[in-house]
Amino acid sequence: MESISGSAFTALLGQADVSQAAFARLTGVSPRQVNKWCRGRAAVPRWAAILALALRELSTETLAILHDELTAAVAKPY
Repeated sequence: MESISGSAFTALLGQADVSQAAFARLTGVSPRQVNKWCRGRAAVPRWAAILALALRELSTETLAILHDELTAAVAKPY
């Protein structure tokens, strides 16, 4: 995957119905940094573009199931 533009990243977030603030919370990146990516003021990291693409492809129901499974897996003692 090649580098994507800020406008393409913004479009992916929009198609995924994920706000910049929500993407920032999800990833632990500051909202200001996400905004810089969207405005083309900083390069969009490859991982962020891949995640935005994955979020676009996954339904809300699928994400909820994944969240529940990950939460359960983390809560299990070893």
